[in-house]
Amino acid sequence: MKKSTMLAAGFALLLAGCQTTEEGNNSPASSTSVTAEISTAKEELTTTGEDLPMNDTQYGRGAASDGADTNADNEATRILTEDSKSIIIYFSRSGNTENLARMIHNENQADVLELSVENPYPADYEEAVERATKERENQDYPEISTEIPDFGQYERIYLGYQTWSMTLSNPITSFLIDHGEEFGGKTIYPFSTNAGYGEGDTLKRIEELASDAIIAESFEIQDEDLLANQDAVITWVNDSES
Repeated sequence: MKKSTMLAAGFALLLAGCQTTEEGNNSPASSTSVTAEISTAKEELTTTGEDLPMNDTQYGRGAASDGADTNADNEATRILTEDSKSIIIYFSRSGNTENLARMIHNENQADVLELSVENPYPADYEEAVERATKERENQDYPEISTEIPDFGQYERIYLGYQTWSMTLSNPITSFLIDHGEEFGGKTIYPFSTNAGYGEGDTLKRIEELASDAIIAESFEIQDEDLLANQDAVITWVNDSES
């Protein structure tokens, strides 16, 4: 496996080992607005050839979500075509990983599959932490509600997730437990957001749960640095497609 891409952040948090069940979101006081608005129409989110907009998100520990894992006001993003060789699969609780997934799609126009769980995580951060901790301790991972397509046509799997308690977020763990074996012989390109703690053991967990896949160079970034580093995302995508 290649060495993971590390993006320097001038004022990155140095809170090693702290637990996070957030995909790196901030407190309400420091949330960042973006000019583009999320469409509420499913048809617009499944149109190919058009750029997907960025979310208005919060960063870091303690950030609230919309209480529906980014889908309170719109359907989960699902863009599936007959001829694409690349697909972006991701889960996003509060929008930062979704923004990263959309940057990737906007650059390479890969298919997109946003994962949803039967019971969305609470909007309140501490409640989400408590639930995720219990799931992880009991090995009782959330049930994925997304209709999963046949992955046979795809050669490149862009897998998006968050670092929760220095490991792979629970929904992605659940997804790989059920479908990791379907990626045998395919190349997985991991990408992730975090609150300043890095990737933890996430790459090791992906290797364990998709043992027959090829794990390529990953891309990880602190959530609050994402919007200012789109060029780095584009470079990583272009390198992966070359």
